[in-house]
Amino acid sequence: MDIRDFNEIIIEGKYDLDQKEEFLRSVMLPAIIIEQATVFDEKGISKYGGNPLVPGNFEWPKHEFGDYKFIAQFHLSEIPPGENQLPKKGLLSIFAAHDEENTLTWTDDNYAKVFYFKDVENLKPYDNPNFPDKYSLDVIFKQVVDIPFKPELYPVKGLNKKQMNYVCTKVLERTDKRYDSYLLGYPYYNSLDADPRENDNWTTLLTLRYQSGFGLYWNDRGYLMLFIEKEKLAKGDFSNI
Repeated sequence: MDIRDFNEIIIEGKYDLDQKEEFLRSVMLPAIIIEQATVFDEKGISKYGGNPLVPGNFEWPKHEFGDYKFIAQFHLSEIPPGENQLPKKGLLSIFAAHDEENTLTWTDDNYAKVFYFKDVENLKPYDNPNFPDKYSLDVIFKQVVDIPFKPELYPVKGLNKKQMNYVCTKVLERTDKRYDSYLLGYPYYNSLDADPRENDNWTTLLTLRYQSGFGLYWNDRGYLMLFIEKEKLAKGDFSNI
């Protein structure tokens, strides 16, 4: 959600929400929308698919049925300036244990792996012959804010029922959460009965909508949602996803 949309909800003051501004700002999280780059954008390193940039000594991750699939890489210095918990530079590289027979699912341990490379200058493309399709899609970023769109995502009770229903409706009206992919923020889910985070010590790292054009789809064209412990995110430690 654009911060201007958030401010408008407050200013409207419906159901006395103008008196809840402090509370709503307290549950607001930074989020970074991932958008497809256009021909008019300066070409960056961030992308879906293709060959990942990795150090010379990188060992491609493997699971019991084969190689992990490279999903995306995000050059953190390409993210517009703003307050968020991510490192300000370096490269995040995302892999998932996807295989053609769908043997592995998101419920399996170590379904996804994230690598963080601080030194981007010395990275080289890795051409894995087990993935002949090298199609990639360049992406860019937009800083936004995120407030919960479902009551169970609120960490504490600060709104009455009418206020809660109104805010959750407005969040979905003023965003494209059904179609967005984004870093940080709150998880988006429409087929689960509860918040998918294990507990309050975990936060969203990535919510990635399926991209069927080059084989990025999970759970019947749903979302790949990655979570990280808040303490480890603050330290730039992506070893436990």
